[in-house]
Amino acid sequence: MDVDGTAGEISQNHGEIDQNLLLQFSCMNTTDREELIGQMQRLLGPTLSYNTASFFLDMSNWNLQAAICCYLDYSLPAKLPSMSLKAAQSQESAVGPATYFEQNWSIANTGTEAWPGSCRLIQAGGEPLEAVPVYVPPLPPGHTTNVSMKLLAPSVAGVHRGYFHLVTDKGEQIGDTLWVEITVESEVTMALAEQLAALPVPSSRLDDSVSQVPPHDDQMC
Repeated sequence: MDVDGTAGEISQNHGEIDQNLLLQFSCMNTTDREELIGQMQRLLGPTLSYNTASFFLDMSNWNLQAAICCYLDYSLPAKLPSMSLKAAQSQESAVGPATYFEQNWSIANTGTEAWPGSCRLIQAGGEPLEAVPVYVPPLPPGHTTNVSMKLLAPSVAGVHRGYFHLVTDKGEQIGDTLWVEITVESEVTMALAEQLAALPVPSSRLDDSVSQVPPHDDQMC
């Protein structure tokens, strides 16, 4: 019996079997991954490309559920906080041209999540009022806060309006649009108003209900 020849033949057959098993596993893995990519594309729609699905599956160790969650967390916009205007007040109803004035807003967190500390109030439109962004502190749900901005009135007489947004650090708007409306009076009108305000107030007349005693002639006894 040729033992050496038989042993070599067995060893060769064993190597061929190992190679076949490796090839089968390789094909199975490739098939499984292709199937996972196809399933992910079917679940998330035709807008999901092959490469994108493959990337998120590979990042999630080819776990379909984890890959879908990662993709949705990445692609869907984050839920924004809520904000509503409660009241607005300006210290001046009319100002002179190119005059600074202060605008106050009372705003509330009407959502279920606290505002992040990166929120700020910026001018988003209307007449340019030289508004400097104001950072708003974190506000818990159901609470109200006051925000003030120092603004510069336009140099042209008339009624002017500016619009403002509370935004995140990414520039995403939160809640309502705030606004300010200011009347700019001409310098002549403002000077006349100041002169009228400086005039003395006339004395009020005696009340008509007070009776005046008529003079009486002295009578001889």
